[in-house]
Amino acid sequence: MKRCSSVFLLLFMTLATSYAQVRTEPKPPKRTSIEEEKAREQTRWMYKNLTLGTDQYDKVNEINLTYAFQCDSLDRVKSKGAREEGRNKIKQNKEAQIKAVLTPDQFKQYVAHKEKQVSQKKSPFSGSYFGK
Repeated sequence: MKRCSSVFLLLFMTLATSYAQVRTEPKPPKRTSIEEEKAREQTRWMYKNLTLGTDQYDKVNEINLTYAFQCDSLDRVKSKGAREEGRNKIKQNKEAQIKAVLTPDQFKQYVAHKEKQVSQKKSPFSGSYFGK
């Protein structure tokens, strides 16, 4: 009788431990969107090149991520014109909020960098497009 109860107890403990192990498996990481990755990269660039303070960094990061999620939601819009119009409004609002956070010198550097990026995208055969 003691032997039977000890085997039953051992079996019960084994099953309970294996069940606990199954329940604690880590979940796969959440997939991030391309827009979110761009927002994080932009925040890193701003922190490094505009020498943002910690308060500025937090605010700029929040602004970039907020507008990245808004751009993601525009991808579901079927009309290309409406999608472009929405993106332009989002960019204008984002610029206004970022301008409020940055100092005038930092904002000038930010605008200069954006203009440089746009000019490189418009001239793919200029050599600087591929990082040369």
